[in-house]
Amino acid sequence: MTRRYWNINLEEMMQAGVHFGHGTRKWNPRMAPYISAKHKGIHITNLTRTAHFLSEACDLVFDAASRGKQFLIVGTKNKAADLVARAAIKARCHYVNKKWLGGMSKNWSTTETRLHKFRDLRTEQKTGRLNRLPKRDAAMLKRQLSHLQTYLGGIKYMTGLPDIVIIVDQQEEYTALRECITLGIPTICLIDTNCDPDLTDISIPANDDAIASIRLILNKLVFAICEGRGFQVHAQVLITSWVVIAILLGSATIAIRNPQTIPTDGQNFFEYVLEFIQDVSKTQIGEEYGSWVPFIGTMFLFIFVSNWSGALLPWKIIQLPHGELAAPTNDINTTVALALLTSVAYFYAGLTKKGLGYFGKYIQPTPILLPINILEDFTKPLSLSFRLFGNILADELVVVVLVSLVPSIVPIPVMFLGLFTSGIQALIFATLAATYIGESMEGHH
Repeated sequence: MTRRYWNINLEEMMQAGVHFGHGTRKWNPRMAPYISAKHKGIHITNLTRTAHFLSEACDLVFDAASRGKQFLIVGTKNKAADLVARAAIKARCHYVNKKWLGGMSKNWSTTETRLHKFRDLRTEQKTGRLNRLPKRDAAMLKRQLSHLQTYLGGIKYMTGLPDIVIIVDQQEEYTALRECITLGIPTICLIDTNCDPDLTDISIPANDDAIASIRLILNKLVFAICEGRGFQVHAQVLITSWVVIAILLGSATIAIRNPQTIPTDGQNFFEYVLEFIQDVSKTQIGEEYGSWVPFIGTMFLFIFVSNWSGALLPWKIIQLPHGELAAPTNDINTTVALALLTSVAYFYAGLTKKGLGYFGKYIQPTPILLPINILEDFTKPLSLSFRLFGNILADELVVVVLVSLVPSIVPIPVMFLGLFTSGIQALIFATLAATYIGESMEGHH
């Protein structure tokens, strides 16, 4: 597990009262390694050890979040309830902040049944069906819904056991902790001087009674989870992108491995594609199009093959641990990356043609506008990404609607319609990219 810096400040922890423990009469001898002193009848926690274990916990949740793991935060005492709910919502985690119902995780099948009932009642309430029932029945179901909301509201979207459980007070949540130990679920626990550090996987010695202390620890963990989720790599896009690249390279290799003077079959097709891309580049860029053919061709073919693979290959039947496969261009990140490449090419073309004098147009009418004008031109190609992504989603919606409306024996013409529109999208993107490059080389603004 990689060590990272989490900006854990000892002075900040002291201000939050993290170091205050319980009275010297209420302590667990196993906490001795985490206690640094006694002061006015209370134990003082060693904040250096606290910082060390908090950093370890942040590293753990960061790595888990980056792999798409699910978290459950448990804290039911009054001082922690609101903090737990806010922290969990911010980090998109599940939470229990009212009462841990015995067997909530150990008897997951029973909990799952309750969750299904809870979701059904919420649906009936939103659609107004409860109001159409007799008053007595409606009142009974509303009381049941209120009860389920109180105790299961924080886990209403949970579909299975969590991968990691964060517990705010070991003594208060002992039942939850024992269930996690029985099921082998890793736990991170806030432990005061009256707790047993050996029961949890990662123990964070800290004051579990002060609101400021609980808030500080939860904020650090939530920040690490959010960072991990932001760092999460879209494995689906990477996998399918490499499949598309392999298709392109494999097809080109097979077609031109034995070039003939008179082109036949695959060689003839690829020469036709090359001439087509050359025509597009020459039309939009001008006579100096030659060096830009590989770039425009790569853009066109990548989008073209990505869209076609999305229509022809059954990606969605291949299940991943956290999601399903799809065509690369179905992800907004892919189309934004293609647009950013076009932005870089836009400036590179201008600098190659005119050198540093290219930036002269950006100081008109006043040099103060230089950064604004540069930013305007750099972000201009981003409209390509949103246009492409929006068109793809619109086409998918049209195809889905048509397939749902017509008999199942007619989807082939619809599929060919999708293939045709996919090809048009690739052509539009490549043409506009070439247009931006040509505009940069001509010096228009």
